[in-house]
Amino acid sequence: MIFSTTQKASQVMGGVDILSPTGLTILTIGILFTVGLPLTMILRGKKD
Repeated sequence: MIFSTTQKASQVMGGVDILSPTGLTILTIGILFTVGLPLTMILRGKKD
């Protein structure tokens, strides 16, 4: 499949400002899931 980009396709059509409260909330949740959850699973692990 061939993809081509144009001026309009490369513009961001929406989104959330990262420094807004909503953006910071999304960022925090993302960090918790990508770092905190695996770290918790490794540290607690399966107890034999």
